[in-house]
Amino acid sequence: MDLKEKIKNNQLPEEILNALSSMSFPLLPEDYAEVLPYVYQYGTKTIKENVQESLRNFSKEILIDFLVKAEDKEVLLFYAQFFLKIEPDSELVIALLRNPNSPSKVYYLAAASPIPEILTFLVNNVALLQKNPALVDILLKNRKLDAYLKEKLKEYKEFGILGEKKKPKKESPSEVKEKTEEKEKEEKEEKVEEETEEGEQVEEGEQSDTLKIPEEELEEEELTLYQKLLKMTVAQKIERALKGSKEERSLLIRDSNKVVAMAVVQSPKITEQEIEAIAGMRNVHKDVLRYIGRNRQFLKKYKIVLALVKNPKTPPDIALTLLNRIMEKDLKNLVRDRGISEFVRQAASRLLKSRKK
Repeated sequence: MDLKEKIKNNQLPEEILNALSSMSFPLLPEDYAEVLPYVYQYGTKTIKENVQESLRNFSKEILIDFLVKAEDKEVLLFYAQFFLKIEPDSELVIALLRNPNSPSKVYYLAAASPIPEILTFLVNNVALLQKNPALVDILLKNRKLDAYLKEKLKEYKEFGILGEKKKPKKESPSEVKEKTEEKEKEEKEEKVEEETEEGEQVEEGEQSDTLKIPEEELEEEELTLYQKLLKMTVAQKIERALKGSKEERSLLIRDSNKVVAMAVVQSPKITEQEIEAIAGMRNVHKDVLRYIGRNRQFLKKYKIVLALVKNPKTPPDIALTLLNRIMEKDLKNLVRDRGISEFVRQAASRLLKSRKK
């Protein structure tokens, strides 16, 4: 019987529980992460307070690693409730949301949370929303969800990204007649073209039984990647943005539909090098740059931060926030760079002067 079972069955003396609650028992940090939820649940008020204090001082790095990989659903649910209500911590909750073993209730609790970072993570995680459709309704009912994120969820629904189908628009009799006539006209034109092509082949002495690649296959072979993407629906583009190749992402990031472009930067396959390149693009939607500028993982790389600050398309609030991270030598270059936003250039000048004082 392991330690967790002994705690559940009340087979440990209180002094052992006290030692466990204050992490003074000889266990590895990973083992404590597994056991402390049970100590809290079955302990006295004093033991609960000790566990709370121990978790406050616990190594966040070790705890994040544990929460991403843990398999015990009771433990995962405990930490979701603990870090959402008792000791709110968005980083630790997001680690739980990344864990495929987390029970559905963890996602539902997070979706009802008032913490902006958690709500942003959920709304931007299209794959997670597709697996848990109920999350969308919980998020939309959350009064703390800002207007931008609500609009984004509505776009997901509108374009069928989450599996919903748009109701077909009812056509009037005149529209039906117009479409029918147009289709008949196109069919006649295609027939004339086919007959003309056949006549030319006979004139050139081509044999009627010559082996030919079917026309639809030939067309598919000759299409460039760009042309193929152009022919896709919004939902198909989003799927390629999330699961496709680097080449597909490099084209889709420029798509006029911002939902498609956002799916690119949310792809689990995207690399830091790609993000750095996107951060410097001036032909991407500003929401893409805003997303990068709010993503802590991306901002760990200085080149991405610098690319965002230098990009005049970056929203001013994001650029200004990141400006404090810029090194002095790069600040000097920003002050002289007429190609960047005037707002950022002036802010860089003020920051440079304040650092010299």
